[in-house]
Amino acid sequence: MGLLSVSGAMAAPGATVEPVADAAGAVVLKHNGGWCWYQDPRAIVLRDGTLVFNTIAGDDGEGSDAGDLWVSAWKPGADTVAHFELHDRFHRDDHDVAALLERPDGRILAVYGKHNNDPLQRWRITTAVGEIAAWTPEQTLDVGAKYTYSNLYRLPAEGGRIYNFSRTRGFNPNCTISEDEGETWRYGWRLMSWTAQDLAGNAGASGIDGRRPYPRYVSNGRDTIHFVTTEDHPRAFDNSLFHGFYRAGKLWDSAGNVLGEPQPDGTSRLRPDSFTRVFQGGSDAVAWTVDLELAPDGSPVTVFSVQRGGADFRGKRGADGDGTDHRYHYARFDGGRWVEHEMAFAGSRLYANEDDYTGLAAIDPQDPNVVVISTNADPVSGAPLISTADGQRHWELYRGRTADGGATWTWTALTKNSTRDQLRPIIPDHPGGPRIILWLAGDLKTYTDYRLDVCALVEAR
Repeated sequence: MGLLSVSGAMAAPGATVEPVADAAGAVVLKHNGGWCWYQDPRAIVLRDGTLVFNTIAGDDGEGSDAGDLWVSAWKPGADTVAHFELHDRFHRDDHDVAALLERPDGRILAVYGKHNNDPLQRWRITTAVGEIAAWTPEQTLDVGAKYTYSNLYRLPAEGGRIYNFSRTRGFNPNCTISEDEGETWRYGWRLMSWTAQDLAGNAGASGIDGRRPYPRYVSNGRDTIHFVTTEDHPRAFDNSLFHGFYRAGKLWDSAGNVLGEPQPDGTSRLRPDSFTRVFQGGSDAVAWTVDLELAPDGSPVTVFSVQRGGADFRGKRGADGDGTDHRYHYARFDGGRWVEHEMAFAGSRLYANEDDYTGLAAIDPQDPNVVVISTNADPVSGAPLISTADGQRHWELYRGRTADGGATWTWTALTKNSTRDQLRPIIPDHPGGPRIILWLAGDLKTYTDYRLDVCALVEAR
């Protein structure tokens, strides 16, 4: 089912937006929706100013079945929001949300897949400009290995070629390529290689799980795709953080040195640590990627989380006492080196067995001196945030601003004394427009079991 038209008169009544009790001026756009943070863009602002975002239902209720995949559209300030069910009962897993891209003709491309469930990249394209109510039938590409995550970037300098980066062959990041605006796809190449052989005998390995880097990507929208990556999942390895970029058929380090050319046979001689080191990890400082954006001069800016004090628990998944002290770090490339600072206390893990899950953070794409973080600790002191409304500890949102490259920060609470958790903020790219902050409010038990509302706050920059 679907609600029609994202601009002009609606062909069917839209769902009414509702105020958010925990955040002044914010509204609820979608009940029972969620997302992970390794797919991008999950939300885009179209050329006409319409916000379009993708979610997946975490349980039954509020008009959805668990695993329903939805696309929603909202004109900031409007009283209604449109929804379209992209795939009924797709897969109950927040890793499965789509990446979205507005094509030059104004139609929207959505690419998605099931978390490590089958080898299929799936996609659909809207059939008319300005509507999310009608899409082409779902198409699939067998990528040669189980598929997870979708990340879409179009490079006009390469004739409009679209790259979709996902986790596929070798449990590593690979890309597929479209030469026709997403109508058809082919396998591209592997970005990097990290295998069981790299873990064997490695002092950084915890002995649990492993063999998969965690990249985050961003493009300048012309000719370059940047990425930051860990070696592995943080429960598997004492992760550091590395940066590189793709441009003109080559892979480069931060300083602009060519490291190699992608190989179409699905192999790579480059490892995560072949690229430029942003942060040195260790058993008491285990990093995980969170967000990546570009400054106005094109230099990369990243926020990542670091788990402190976990050395005694390495190799003991879900142990009591693990994941109690996370920090957010901020790093910028100044043209010659990465300058990195601890930014804020991130609080405790979201739940056991995922001891490195934090509330996450988002950099403003138009102003990288501004970030929004989710934390259940005071960002400056680290003291637990206990709500006066229910006496419980909750994750809250803070807007941070720096005037010295991330060395110091001023924090403003966007939510306070909540009766539910405020999680996983994102700030979609919106040049010349207001800052749109999206986040998830509610209860996240696991990545396959959650009841969350998608909330939005629009504010002037």
